[in-house]
Amino acid sequence: MAGCGPTQAYSYTHLPSGYHWRAVYDRTTNAVVFYGQDPLTLETVYVGPDNKFFIYRHSGPIGPKDLTMPWDPHDAR
Repeated sequence: MAGCGPTQAYSYTHLPSGYHWRAVYDRTTNAVVFYGQDPLTLETVYVGPDNKFFIYRHSGPIGPKDLTMPWDPHDAR
């Protein structure tokens, strides 16, 4: 299709820009996960090695109830 560029595929290893990502070791899963913050809403964004992104509105690490809040990854505005 003319004029259509490739879509940006974000993942655990290719994180959206502008969220000040920080790596955190998760003892329960023995994996590194990433937390970032939306600069406009100040909500926290989370992604783990499964490449699924979530967003939540409280301080502290993500919890099981937060896994019902998927997030469509994109660069910060």
